[in-house]
Amino acid sequence: MENNALKMAEELEEEILFDDEDQEADSDLISGEATKIYTEQGDPEIDGLYQRWKRGKLNVQPDFQRYFVWDITKSSRLLESAMLDIPLPVIYLTEEADGKIYVIDGQQRLTSFFAFIDGLFPDKKGKPFKLTGLKVLKDYQGKQFTQLPEDIQDKIRYCKLRTITFKKESNPSLKFEIFERLNTGSVPLNTQELRNCIYRGRFNNLIKELASDKEFMSLLGLSHPDRRMKDVELVLRFTAFYHNTHINYKAPIKNFLNNEMTRFQNISDKDAEQLRNAFKNAVSSIKSLLGENAFKRFYKGTEANPDGYWEKSRFNTSLFDVLMDSFARIDKNLIYPNIDSIKEAFIYLMTSDNEFIDAIEIGTSEERKVIRRFDKWRNVLNSIIGERHSQPRCFSYKLKEQLFEHDSTCELCGNQISQIDDAAIDHIEQYWLGGKTIPENARLTHRFCNSSRPRKE
Repeated sequence: MENNALKMAEELEEEILFDDEDQEADSDLISGEATKIYTEQGDPEIDGLYQRWKRGKLNVQPDFQRYFVWDITKSSRLLESAMLDIPLPVIYLTEEADGKIYVIDGQQRLTSFFAFIDGLFPDKKGKPFKLTGLKVLKDYQGKQFTQLPEDIQDKIRYCKLRTITFKKESNPSLKFEIFERLNTGSVPLNTQELRNCIYRGRFNNLIKELASDKEFMSLLGLSHPDRRMKDVELVLRFTAFYHNTHINYKAPIKNFLNNEMTRFQNISDKDAEQLRNAFKNAVSSIKSLLGENAFKRFYKGTEANPDGYWEKSRFNTSLFDVLMDSFARIDKNLIYPNIDSIKEAFIYLMTSDNEFIDAIEIGTSEERKVIRRFDKWRNVLNSIIGERHSQPRCFSYKLKEQLFEHDSTCELCGNQISQIDDAAIDHIEQYWLGGKTIPENARLTHRFCNSSRPRKE
């Protein structure tokens, strides 16, 4: 009990940033399904809600120690409002099949009340919760709950909140839509946080388990879970494409992911184990292929500055989707012998294939863009793994290393190439004119210079 407030609201600073997030239009309410929603209104006192929480009957938020974002001043002013009998906004709750009540909108407010009664402010430091920044009741500035006069303590304990509870008989998909529209707090829940509240069960636990995989967290550059569950949503994206394939993807992505949560909410042991193995197979292969550059863009240079570079911090979900899905389905023993060629082909797509670039940059959740990027990457990958050509078109990575170590000067522009990933080997006598893929017919260039060469020669 002593550490309740600390555990329920540990703030984490790390957050995943994406460079290809689409702003989708709101989808229509569910059609063609039962559209029944059942609600119950009430005016419970804080003390009653607090006691239910202590008994485990009220879940302020699943894993909500990751999500408390108010500072001590904001929490204190909420308590001051209660002491002044100022009406507070409605709390939205949902009743689930396990018999518990979960908070959908109001987690910050209830956490503030419960933490103040417990005496510890809900952050990593676990410092005493003393009222701070009060504007009216300044006599209570710096006071803890137990230091307040008894009548003021009662003001807090017996403060009534209007609640609306969505009953368990309500349609889950419709509940999601309604919760999303009601989600108007100062720090609104994002779509994955809403799913975490609505689609509880074995599958929800599984995707959180996979998101905490150490190798996966390493690829994302995380030492702690993402504070807004973006890591969990990435895992959900993987499972949705793995189970449905990109051919069966239907926009919008939000509904695609919601349907996945519904379909596998009570996933079987067999399906769960298959998913774990596929996920770990993909993560292991991608770690070997790209390491710290996993799921990031590589950009070729420009005429003014031919040096290319890897994106340093922002992740691309479109690249995540195609890499995780493809490597989940391929035996690692087929990947490792070809890993250098695969990396070269992947960088080539990101820098030289305009259709692929378009499919990972703009309108990325459109069906045609999804199919285009999956198909292009699969075709390239399959051509490498199953390649049986007597005359290969691509030079080996080993040769590129040798050329780079010997002299990293671009043979087209005459400038130094800053890193090996930005280097390309060009056929001196072009391949389509009969030039052979042999060291004597190879020259080292910037990727930009190589792709621009036809316009210069």
